[in-house]
Amino acid sequence: MAFNINVVNSCKFITIRSSRYDPTATQATITVENMDTNQTYSTTMDYDAGTGRGLLNIPTENLSQKYGVFKVCVNEGTPTPSACKPLLIKCDIDCCLTKLTDELIDCKCDCPKCASSLAKAQKVFLLLQSAQSAVEIAGNNITNNGYYIDILEKYKKARAICDESCGCDC
Repeated sequence: MAFNINVVNSCKFITIRSSRYDPTATQATITVENMDTNQTYSTTMDYDAGTGRGLLNIPTENLSQKYGVFKVCVNEGTPTPSACKPLLIKCDIDCCLTKLTDELIDCKCDCPKCASSLAKAQKVFLLLQSAQSAVEIAGNNITNNGYYIDILEKYKKARAICDESCGCDC
């Protein structure tokens, strides 16, 4: 069983690709739970009769929030999901890093303002990389909420640092 999630088109869509777990399943319910607010978006994905594979694009505007940490699950009608996987949608943090990088490019000396911008960019970058690594380590079939809490804490800390220097959507 393959279950892949990608954020595409500048965080406008989540692309989900999955092969069926149950050889008789014709569709699956996909749930996307915001791990910060616990709000859930659900939809169905049809499997191709010949290949047993499904493809679904979900606009991020359908979610409770466009950015953050989400738990994405595939369920083929059983009491428990067939697979769950964490998803980090981080374009808001990427925009913050872009702004901080632009500030650093504009610095003409080793002034305190430049040192502060560099330190902030380093913290945000390291938190984001650590959160992304946790997503990769978690992999498929993750129901242990410890992974989700860890990813969410790192994302929220990076966002808190970035809230002081607004990014792309200000």
